[in-house]
Amino acid sequence: MEKSRKGVKPIKLPLSLFESWNTLFSLHTITNSKLQPVIDSLQTLLKCQNEGWDKQAAYIKNTGKIFQKIVNTQLERHELDQLLSIIEPIVSLGYFAASENLSRRVFVPMIETIVQLARDKKRLSLRDYYLQYISSDSTEKSFEGKPVSQRALTIYATLKFKIGQEIIVDHYQQTLEYLVHALMDSQNTLRQKEGMNHLRYEQLMNDTEYSLKAVLVLLSRQIDIVPQLFQQVEMKYQNENTALFGRLLQVLLDVCCDTTTFMKECNQVAGMAIGAFINLTSSLEFARDWILGWFFSIDSNSAVDHIRTYLGVSKPNLSENGRDVPLVFILRGLVSSLRREIIILPLPPRTHLVSSLESTHPRNIHDILFQSIDRFCERTELDAACKVIAFESMATWLQQTKDTMEKHIEDMDMISGPVKPAHMHKLVHYVWDHWDDPIDSIQHKVRSIFDYSLSTLKLKSEYYQQQKEYDSFIVSLLNSLIMMDWHRKVKYSLLNILAEKIDSRIFLKTEPQLIGKCLCAMDNHVLSPQITYFIFTFLYKCIRDTVPGYQDFNGHNGRFKPSKDAIVTHAISAWINIWIEPLISCLTSSSETLRKNVSGFILPPLFKMGAQSFWAMMHVLQDVDDKRWETRFDRHYRLHAFIAVLKAARSLDIVDGTTYTRENASMDKISVHTLQLAIHHSDAQVRMDALGLFCESRKATSIVTSIELEMIKSFLPLNMNSTAPEFRQQMCAHLGKLLTRLRGNVYSQYRNYKSLLAYAEKSIGEKRTNALLDAKDCMKVIDQEKSFLNWLCGYTAVSLYPGASYQRVATALRLLTVIVKIFGIDNLPPIEGFTNQQPDFPFKIPIATASISKLLIDTLTNSYDFNRSQAFDILNQFPSPLPGIESEESAQQLLWWGLNNVVSTRASESSSGAMVFRLIFTKYVVKLNYDLKPDSESNGITTADTSDASIIFTERLLNMLEDQVNTAKSNLLLAAQQHPMHGTLLALQYVYQEINYQDPAVQANFKAWRRTITRTIQLIETICDTVMVVLSDPSPEGNVPANQLDEDDHDLLLDDEDETAGPKHQVILSCCWRAVKEASSLLQVIVTEAPPKDLPIALLTSDDLVKSGTLLRTLLTKIRHRGAFSAVYPAYVCLNSKLLKSQDVSLSSLPSLWLQENLDSLTSTNISITRRSAGLPLCILAIVTSDISPKKELLRRTMKHLMKIAIIEPSQGADQKIDLPQVHAYNIMRIIFMDSKLGAHILEYVADGFALAINGFSSFSWAIRNCSVMLFSTLLQRTFGTKKTKDEHSTVNTLTGREFFVRFPDLHPYLLEELKKAIEQLLANSVSVQVHPGLYPILTLLSRMQPSTEDNDTKETVLTPFISLVLPCATSAIYKTREMAARALVPLVIDVVPTVKQLMEIKGSMTQNEIHGQLLQAQFLLRGRFYAESMSKKVLIQFMKEMPDIVTRSFDLLLHDSLCNMNSALFLNILAEFFVDTQWISSGDRDAGLVKELVQLSNIQFNGVRDMVKEFCMRHMDDISSSYIGSYLFREAMANIIILYMLNKPDPDINRLLFLLQDRDYEVRILILQKLTAFYTDTNKSQNKNQRLQTVLVTRIYQEEDHLDCYALTAKLLMNLFPHNPYPVSSQLPFTLNRYWDKLVQQFTEKKSLSVTESILPLMGSLLAQILSSTLDTSWKQQCLITWCRYVEKHSKSDISLPLREAVIKSLQYIAPYIFNDQEDLFVTRTENAHVIVGLTIIQLLQDDDVDIRDNTANMITSSMKLQAPIHHERALELVHRYLVQNQGDSNQLVTSLMSILSSGKNLQTVCKESMSQSKVLFEKENPNIYKEFLIDIQWANVDIEVIQKRHTSYHLNTNLMENSTRELIIFCQLMKDMSRTYMKSGPYGICSTPSVFKSVYSLVLCLRLDFNSLDYQDRINVSPNLSALIKELYHTLTLIKEEWIHPLIWTLLYGEQGLYFECRYFLKCQGELIDSNPMFLLSDDSKSM
Repeated sequence: MEKSRKGVKPIKLPLSLFESWNTLFSLHTITNSKLQPVIDSLQTLLKCQNEGWDKQAAYIKNTGKIFQKIVNTQLERHELDQLLSIIEPIVSLGYFAASENLSRRVFVPMIETIVQLARDKKRLSLRDYYLQYISSDSTEKSFEGKPVSQRALTIYATLKFKIGQEIIVDHYQQTLEYLVHALMDSQNTLRQKEGMNHLRYEQLMNDTEYSLKAVLVLLSRQIDIVPQLFQQVEMKYQNENTALFGRLLQVLLDVCCDTTTFMKECNQVAGMAIGAFINLTSSLEFARDWILGWFFSIDSNSAVDHIRTYLGVSKPNLSENGRDVPLVFILRGLVSSLRREIIILPLPPRTHLVSSLESTHPRNIHDILFQSIDRFCERTELDAACKVIAFESMATWLQQTKDTMEKHIEDMDMISGPVKPAHMHKLVHYVWDHWDDPIDSIQHKVRSIFDYSLSTLKLKSEYYQQQKEYDSFIVSLLNSLIMMDWHRKVKYSLLNILAEKIDSRIFLKTEPQLIGKCLCAMDNHVLSPQITYFIFTFLYKCIRDTVPGYQDFNGHNGRFKPSKDAIVTHAISAWINIWIEPLISCLTSSSETLRKNVSGFILPPLFKMGAQSFWAMMHVLQDVDDKRWETRFDRHYRLHAFIAVLKAARSLDIVDGTTYTRENASMDKISVHTLQLAIHHSDAQVRMDALGLFCESRKATSIVTSIELEMIKSFLPLNMNSTAPEFRQQMCAHLGKLLTRLRGNVYSQYRNYKSLLAYAEKSIGEKRTNALLDAKDCMKVIDQEKSFLNWLCGYTAVSLYPGASYQRVATALRLLTVIVKIFGIDNLPPIEGFTNQQPDFPFKIPIATASISKLLIDTLTNSYDFNRSQAFDILNQFPSPLPGIESEESAQQLLWWGLNNVVSTRASESSSGAMVFRLIFTKYVVKLNYDLKPDSESNGITTADTSDASIIFTERLLNMLEDQVNTAKSNLLLAAQQHPMHGTLLALQYVYQEINYQDPAVQANFKAWRRTITRTIQLIETICDTVMVVLSDPSPEGNVPANQLDEDDHDLLLDDEDETAGPKHQVILSCCWRAVKEASSLLQVIVTEAPPKDLPIALLTSDDLVKSGTLLRTLLTKIRHRGAFSAVYPAYVCLNSKLLKSQDVSLSSLPSLWLQENLDSLTSTNISITRRSAGLPLCILAIVTSDISPKKELLRRTMKHLMKIAIIEPSQGADQKIDLPQVHAYNIMRIIFMDSKLGAHILEYVADGFALAINGFSSFSWAIRNCSVMLFSTLLQRTFGTKKTKDEHSTVNTLTGREFFVRFPDLHPYLLEELKKAIEQLLANSVSVQVHPGLYPILTLLSRMQPSTEDNDTKETVLTPFISLVLPCATSAIYKTREMAARALVPLVIDVVPTVKQLMEIKGSMTQNEIHGQLLQAQFLLRGRFYAESMSKKVLIQFMKEMPDIVTRSFDLLLHDSLCNMNSALFLNILAEFFVDTQWISSGDRDAGLVKELVQLSNIQFNGVRDMVKEFCMRHMDDISSSYIGSYLFREAMANIIILYMLNKPDPDINRLLFLLQDRDYEVRILILQKLTAFYTDTNKSQNKNQRLQTVLVTRIYQEEDHLDCYALTAKLLMNLFPHNPYPVSSQLPFTLNRYWDKLVQQFTEKKSLSVTESILPLMGSLLAQILSSTLDTSWKQQCLITWCRYVEKHSKSDISLPLREAVIKSLQYIAPYIFNDQEDLFVTRTENAHVIVGLTIIQLLQDDDVDIRDNTANMITSSMKLQAPIHHERALELVHRYLVQNQGDSNQLVTSLMSILSSGKNLQTVCKESMSQSKVLFEKENPNIYKEFLIDIQWANVDIEVIQKRHTSYHLNTNLMENSTRELIIFCQLMKDMSRTYMKSGPYGICSTPSVFKSVYSLVLCLRLDFNSLDYQDRINVSPNLSALIKELYHTLTLIKEEWIHPLIWTLLYGEQGLYFECRYFLKCQGELIDSNPMFLLSDDSKSM
């Protein structure tokens, strides 16, 4: 009864109850000490009125426990009576006064105890309170105001326990009278609902619904008094009871039949109550006749007359027409309420049934119910809710039939009539048609229908011994399901039901590859859960069917038990063999999605059944000699499968951390080397599975081994920068599991440690020693895990450095969030599995430190909102004040830093500044009451008459905003450039979001807050008025308001560009629309967050809400800028939702009034809004979607009004320059149809929408035609769903015709009629270049459907009538018409072969257009049906046997030149695709045996056709003149025939095709190149290389093939065939290799086309590899190498186009093996080093912005370095750097390149100056490579140079550079010292927070450290005086720097271990300088100079 509140906490007890309780308690005085505990407990309960429900419930339960405990003692009777006299009224009153049944239940146990102890149950207060409760004149205050629905729920709840039922039975008449009276009142009020408040309407509807439910329960025959009372009716009594029954029956009929006033839930419950009412009759015949007479018979009878006479209720007039049919609700009530004896009673003779039942010849009510329900199930036009009830009724009928068959087998004859295969087939069709219905409840009902249909048919078959009939039905059903597309959701749900009912061996016999095909379909994310459920249902059934002793195997929790029985072991092995091969095949598939879904969904539950499955898979995966690795499995993905299987086993603790070893792997051990291969793997899923392997465990306290921690330390640095969001999310989830394990393990180890120490203290000798050793081991584990946690915190924190990539920052913040959640800030959260709520933990994680606080604050300026929000959420959990920023002065400086960003014109900077304001406001203003000034120029004066810091701060923000508004009012351009408003508005949003209106401090200042909010709303209105002049302009993008053009600025429009800020019109527009966006969002926050009006002072008055609505409506209807009005929409939605929920009628009716005003404005003459009606559709949509009423009355009214407007055709003289009302109506409907919130409610208007859109195509008005196109497109998307693949005609993007027209039945006759009109017009003039406007949309709609597999054996379907109308479209003179008709024909045809034969039968009398149309239809029909796996073998064989004769006859027309070139080409293309080629036969997942059989048959049947066509093409290829239209198409088709004929031979002769490479038509050349490329892509055929072909290709390239595409394809084919020797040395070519290379260089430099450049670059790499391996002159080879190196270096830059960078990689692939094989004689020259150039180029590509570039480069490194497994690009970067340093460390070019990376390029002072100057440019130039992080290159350069310094003595110090660097650092340190007092005005770490400054300082310090490293002791002594003096000055300057001034990473470089400070100190010591020693406080100052 209260399902809607499932999972919601009960409401606390009302305050009025406590007043009544105290009154009751005061009437008694108890002095008995025995009873005192109960009295004390009651007193505590009576004082908890302000507590929450949890505490109130606890007090009640505690009182009950004490009461129970006392009454169990030996109390005297008078003592017990005394106790009951006080506690019984209190408990009884509490029961009825509770606000809901959830809270009422807590009183029931005490009531039951009291009843057991009471002397007289008739004198209980419970009875009196019940009568008061159902009385309208009760004096009990706690009962006042309770709605009827609540009282009805109470009646329902009271019936559930014994005393409650007794009380209701004793007062049955009063109870029923109360409910009937309530129903009549609600009914009368609802029928007069005009102007009724929405909430009042909902309350009345709830009253009706719950009263009906209570009545339904009260009419149950289980209540003995009810049948007895009804006997008075049967005995013809007329008294109060019969009158009450009469009124009840009448009101039930009224509610059930009134589908307009009441919700469907009320209609349904009323129908069920009517059924229960009829079921009360004791006479079966009377009940049967009553049912027949009222509902199913055309004649009256005695029972009907009896009811009319004694109850005063006449036979209802039930119409079966319309969408809402009351009889459906009656049937629902009858089928669920009537007892078995009534429904199986035979019908009386000569019963005249209604016409719809007469022909069915029913035998009893049971048969009638089935036929009637079935009639409504097949009616497609029913309302959605009625359809749900119809299907629910059918499911109930089937369920009760099944129960009767099982329990009352003697009634089988009377109930089994409708249960027969014909009817069951019909029910199955309902399932297929409605499985994907958008209404979820219909899906649930049809599933039940399917299940019960099979069960009932099986029971009947068993009884009548008709097993063969049942088996035939089941097998037929199974075959239909197996034939269905493997990507349909319904398939697996129904198979899942069948799996439980059919022997698993029948499944495998029907489809031997069942498991494999199911698993392959798991490449779809949506289907994977359904497929998984079916697979395991089937596998569990296999176990029960085939494994001895497991007949009762429980799938979900079942486990294989260890067994030595050979039969059982063999059966389990056989079961494993069913799935192991297809499973491993999918785990080693090339599809990442398939591997991921299979491993995630299948492996864990599979291994959960027993470790046998895991070890069986491991055996196959580790056996590299298994033959299936050559045929069935892909060896390249063996590691993928291995890690995935291992991870699944690890999560189930089949294996644990001890499985890993540093030694060689074995059968039960995994080597660290294998794990490293996994964490360095290029595949993200392998890496993620490896991480899961280390992190997951079923035990929350399992030890994390040192190997696992090491692997994680290796994993994180290489994956923190992952660009895949899913990868980052999974990584953090896995690490969360690891941290949970670490926390649990540390806590467990620490407990053990303490207990061991305690034990050691009590023990002596060996026991003590062993205990101490064990304790030491525990502490060792703790220290190890503590060290890891500290490392993780530190690494995560430093990952937030300035300039870090978005993904690195996002990952670091996620990790910090996880750490905070698991380990807390100050206290450790409770650990699951341990009782201690405050765990004693051995150490504290350093999270809330000053360093991390500042780093997180710095992250608030990140460009990405997600990162800012994450950082704020973490900081919000830190203590106030934040560590490191404790003083008010520091907070003020930080606030002014935020101000600099808030007033920025850039959106990202202003958002960052606003977030800083939010943090300061939350942490310092609200919590610490700091008096902070948001504006640095603020004088501190506010209008706030309060001392509350929050209000003062807000008022100061408003002052700042007001100044900005005043500037905008006077000069909008100046405001846009220097005083933008959007940042301040966003800051105010955050401020209002952080205000807690429940806080007593806030409530104490409500008046001040009221004034502040009023002022804010006024400013919002002023802002919107100010910017409206720009945003309401017809062209807001280029508009500069006239009032901004001063007399002195005449050239403003001509010279619009501002060098500092950008184009003026752009700056103004950006300022205006962002101001509106943030202003409306601020208004939304105020409306949303403001407390309700029941508080003492309302912060928002009614006038405020009305003004807000008026403002938002004005914005939506006047603004033309899409970004602006789209930003206003959410605020308007929020406001309408608030108004519609208001108890105030004047407010709740506002949205309806506004909606009507908007609708009325459509037909006014002065409305003119361009741009698809601008914000007007959103204005209406906001109100419609805010309606929470079940009937969506606002939507109905809106759609009715819009349809009425849109359907009117505008007059011919209408002004097309203004917007027509029809245009607005179309646009509004389009937006409504697009909105997903309306769900199924909008679907009932889809049919009308389609009709409107199609009719609109015929409008004379272009605007309406344009709107019709957009509406039609929207409806297609709404109906068929968003495209899941690019091909919109793919099966996943379509619906079957049955499904479509079942959902939208009204469209069927409409589409037929419209299509008929279009075809009549077409046939009237087939040569016309015009068609009926409705033709194209109808054909488009039909083409998006697909044939139903269940219709394969049906002669006609719902789509059949369209065939005769689509076929004539072939005669159209318009090509597009013929093509669209061909597409539309595909789903219509059932008999494919006869239709194709008809279409291919070309007659001489046909026009060329008609021939083309027919051939096109045949082509599309064959493609659409024959490539589908569901096409039956019978049809395919029929095609092969019957089509050759047709083709031969039609071919004569080609021989006699009766076809034009286009038709000849099309005809040959059909023959080529379906007769010459056999690729279509093996498409999809067809069985290999079937494919082989069909190929053999085609070779026999089509052999003659193939020879005939090939001979024709060979003879006539050159006969076709190029002057004829379409000749190239004809020649291309003939070439295609020749190519396919030759290539499909077992041993093709490629030489016979080479003449086509030099054909005159480039289309032919392209075709042969494409075909040969595809042919040689096959690895088996690529071995058959042709030297002549190579010669031709090389020559074509040398001669510069004139067509660019041909050139590119020629180069591609040459590279595919001869990647390592593209030049045929042995052939007699007229040019040498040298000339060939020079020619390529010439073609490359000329840059004729980008495609040519992209083709030549890989070819040059391949040719260069051939040159380098040749014996040609070394110097020339070096020159070639240098040329090539320059090209790849130049074209690998990030600003180069993506295709060119991809070409660079392809070129590098050929040279990389030479690079990494150290051929020094080739690669070392005097001027350049190819190793270095190529290595640095590869480094650049490994950090490319495109992930494919990075991955391909990493794969190249894998193959070049001959690594064991493919590596991730981050790992490849490591290896390349390592290689360069090890092999090219002595290269000056390498050192120079690395030093150039370290040097920032700009002078540090210049960088600092630029960072402190505020740029006004609106849009900053974007970095083309946002993936690359500068710090990675800098750190690698530093590491590389350090290694070079150690290994190579050739490294020389440049003292001049060192002097310059030292000076720069000195100046920077002095700057930091000068800014020390206000450094936080530039950020938490001053200007070091700026990425550019941070990068420069970081690089500079590293350079200086490297310089110091290069100085040996002697160099330090002999250094120049200038450098020595500078270093000394630097040392003294560094001593002045404080840690809080600079970034932690820079501080570490300066003062950390081996920091620059200590380098300077050591240098000065070497110079003999006197350095202050460390402070030795016990020594005198003289000791420092010793």
